[in-house]
Order: sequence, then structure tokens, then C-alpha cells
Amino acid sequence: MRWATLLLFVCACATTPPSKHAGTERLCVANARTLDRDTLTSIVIVEDRIAGLYEGEVGGCTDRIDAAGAWVLPAFHDAHVHMMSGATALTSADLTGADDVDQILERVKRFAAEHSDHAWIIGRGWTFDAAPEPSAALLAGVDARPIFLESYDGHAAWVNDAALRAAGVEGSGLLLEGAIASVEDHVPARSREEKIAALEIAIDHVLALGVTSVDDITTDPETFALYDALEARDALPIRATVSLPLDGDLEAYAHLREEHPGRFGYLKGFVDGVVEAKTAYLLEPYATDASTRGAPLIPKDRLDELVKRADGAGFRVALHCIGDAAVRMALDAFEGTTTPGHRIEHVEVADPSDLPRFAELGVTASMQPYHANPFGPTPDAGVWSRNLGAARLPNTFPWRALLDAGATLRFGSDWPVMSADPLRGLAVALTRRDENGAPQDGWNAHQVVTLEEALAAYGSGPVREGAAADLVVLAADVDPTAPRTLWRGARVRLVISRGRVRARPGSPR
Repeated sequence: MRWATLLLFVCACATTPPSKHAGTERLCVANARTLDRDTLTSIVIVEDRIAGLYEGEVGGCTDRIDAAGAWVLPAFHDAHVHMMSGATALTSADLTGADDVDQILERVKRFAAEHSDHAWIIGRGWTFDAAPEPSAALLAGVDARPIFLESYDGHAAWVNDAALRAAGVEGSGLLLEGAIASVEDHVPARSREEKIAALEIAIDHVLALGVTSVDDITTDPETFALYDALEARDALPIRATVSLPLDGDLEAYAHLREEHPGRFGYLKGFVDGVVEAKTAYLLEPYATDASTRGAPLIPKDRLDELVKRADGAGFRVALHCIGDAAVRMALDAFEGTTTPGHRIEHVEVADPSDLPRFAELGVTASMQPYHANPFGPTPDAGVWSRNLGAARLPNTFPWRALLDAGATLRFGSDWPVMSADPLRGLAVALTRRDENGAPQDGWNAHQVVTLEEALAAYGSGPVREGAAADLVVLAADVDPTAPRTLWRGARVRLVISRGRVRARPGSPR
């Protein structure tokens, strides 16, 4: 892990509160602006806990950081992230933001030329807005090696003929949902040490953004051992739980839970797909195709069985539900469960009549606010909005409606589907506008939440005595009460994780 050294100096001051930890190292963050205090505050950290908060300066500091009036917040928790996929995205062809097929092909060609030693060319981030009809034919001539390009949301893959031949399958070059594995399983696997190195890259990335704890959703049981290996090397500055597929071996999962106490997260199931590919499961047909409303990826009886089986063994379940019919199906499956903490992931569109059931059943809505970034003044012109249609749009990303119905809300990023940056997510949650302030009135702005509500959903908020010493010191010109400041520039000055200081290593991707 690449730790940066900060210049720290000893603080001598006139007013020194009595120390309960004489002889112990004390890290002091002075002149901090915090959420619920009118005056600048000194935060005293002893080992990995916040030992006290004081008005003005304090003495007896072994080390001192001057926040100089900048905001200091508890660091963020990302409730839904894919760390190994994120590392892959950081080291593959970045197709994020490409406007059309020509831009995508140019980026893939450039990446291929720069990585002549790669057996496969891997990319991620294209959208159906940029490439409405992806095919192997469009990739002909880009490179002779197999090409595997994952869509931004991971629910589609675009491959060339070489990749299809390597996998021994036939097709047009567009793979959706479960069909992706028919080719992806043939991409050369990483060694254990390569996986550890990749995980370190991902950890560095999220930590620099102020994230010090994650719910890592994966399919690889080895991920538990990878985190343990990093912890044994004193190279794990974040807290992480690991979630595995719902349809796996519960007996094997029970052993993993025993062997890695505190690390086991959820059992994740996919109830449906995504709106762009028309694989999200809706109560009514798609506005752009009256012949389909999508279909569940797990039959209802099977989902009910899987949830009850996991619940009976004491496992928490997290169900991917994008469409309103999928949300209802998941809530039905959670009826009668007894293990606390079950979740529904994404909840991009929900029928208003189902929202009170979240609180009634004790089901958390785990959502990703940056998914609702309008990306311009006309968000309803995109594939996502057109597929859903105007009638459903007011019920999309219903954070406000869920909170008003008594639901518990947790926020995350779904990185690498979207940016891992919680400040960007925070800005969208507060405004439903993009970085340029568009659209002016916000996109379905009746669903915005308050700063306190959004921070709570991210596991942040006021700094509290006795809490874990995981803090983020924002740049001087960043003000969470002014959302436009959350978008640009070097917004995180430094991060304190487990009582240790880490400098921001670079701008986020």
C-alpha cells in the first residue's frame, strides 16, 4: 500500500483539556468545520477512536493537522461496490463517456496498441446511447486478439469474432445477462498475487475519495482470503464485507462465515436486469416496446425458496431489483423472514403502493444516487428514460418517497458501473442536477433528500466522540451545503482511516 507522509507538527496552546490517555499518542485535527457545531472544533484521536471534540485549540497533541476551517466529516461507507471489477476497470480500456461507436473503437484501438502484451483486449463503460446496435462486425479490423467490452452497467458485453471463437460459441457479438459468462469465462484468470495487487489498486482508489468501508459484492469466495492477506500485511486501511451469490452452497458459506468473522456480508441475487437492455422486470410494458415488460431472472417460486433457505441459515440477502415488478417480487419473497438486515439493491423504479412495505418488512433500500445523474439538460431523451416512459419517471430513484414511507436508506456507488466518488453521489442526492447544474429545476427533483439524510445514508454526518477515527478532510473550497462545490477539483485533502493519516494520491478517475 502506498502511504504518503504528511508534515505534522506539535501543538502548544493555552487551553488544554485534561487527557484521559496520558502517555498515549494523540492526533489532533484543529480548526475543523463540522456538521452540527457553530464554532471551529478540534478533534482528538487516540489510537483508532475519536477521544474528544473541543471548541478551539487543544494541547497535548503528539501530531496535529490544521483543517484551516475546512469541512471534516466522518468518512463514507459504500454500501454497494465491486472492488475487483473496479480494479479491472482502472486497468482496461476506459469507454466511459464515449459519445458514439467511432469514439469507442478509437479508444479500443489506442488501448490495444499500448498493450501489445495482452492476450485479450478488455474494456468497460460503453452505453446503448453511444452504441445502439453493438456487433462483432463493428469490431472487425480493430485488433486480431479477442476483444471483450463490458457495458457500463455490466449487464451486456460486446465482443468480436475472435472472442466468440475462443469461447467456442456463436452469436452476433452482443451478449446480455447470463450469456455474458459464455465468453467472459474464457478471459485469462489472474493469479492470487495478481488479485491481491488488483485489490490494492481498488482500495487506493476508493480511499482517496474518502471511502473507508465497503460492502464488496463479488462472485469469488477467494476474496475473503485476499482481504485477510492484506490485513496480515498491515495493508488494509478500509473495512470490508464480502457478499457472494444467493444460489451458492450454504454449507460452504457457513464455513467462510466462521473462518472470516465480521467479513461476511450478504447473499446477492439478481431478480432482473436493466432498463437500457429492456431486461428490467416491469409491472407494465416498456414504453418503447409494448410486447415486453421484461422477465424475472429467477422464477418466483425459486426466489422464494432461495430467500427462505438463506434466511433460515441466518444469512442476510440483497436482491438486485431495477424494475417495479422486480421490487414487488423481492418484497413478497421477504415476507415472513426473520433474519434482520435484508436489502433491495438499486430500486430504480418502484410502484408507490409498495414503498411502505420496506419499513413494514424491515427491508433496507440500498441505492446509488449517482445513477440518477441527469448528464445534461434533457435526461428524458436518453434510452433509459425513453424505455420507461413519462408515466413512470416520477417514481424513479424514489429516495424522498422511501424515507417519507419510513424506509431505511443506504447509499453506495455500484463502482465500476458508476463513479466511486461519494461527493458526486451526494451532489446528485441533494439536487438531481449534474455538475453543470442541469437541468435547472432538477430531474424529478421531488425525490431529493436533505444533507443530513444523504450523509446518514452514506454512514457519515456529525463527528461524534467515541466513534471510529475514520474521517475525511475536504478541500478549503468544498462546502457540502453548496452542492455545486462537490463536483470539481481536488475536493478531498486527506483521509484518516483507523486513526492513521493518508494523503490524497490523485484525482479520481
